[in-house]
Amino acid sequence: MIGFLRGLIGVILLVLLAVFAVANRQTVTVSLDPLPFLIDLQLYLLVFLVFLAGLLLGVVAGRWNAWAAARRQRAKQQARQAVPAPPAGPATTDALPPANPV
Repeated sequence: MIGFLRGLIGVILLVLLAVFAVANRQTVTVSLDPLPFLIDLQLYLLVFLVFLAGLLLGVVAGRWNAWAAARRQRAKQQARQAVPAPPAGPATTDALPPANPV
């Protein structure tokens, strides 16, 4: 069922993207301001490129966050393993301070 829904949503998105591309074929000039470059792109291509750049940036940020979280988790586990465990024997009353008479 999930595969069918993914396929259906994918087909709907492809149709919408095709309609968007056909409706926005005019050329726009993109200026990379401090650089002396002018690029002529079709509008739909510019929108797709900006979308893909944002998608890639989001994927890289998500992977970086997952890597950092795994690194912190490993550091916590190593710190827990480095601390010796207290003795497992029963506690004796000899090691306790005397009771306060007040």
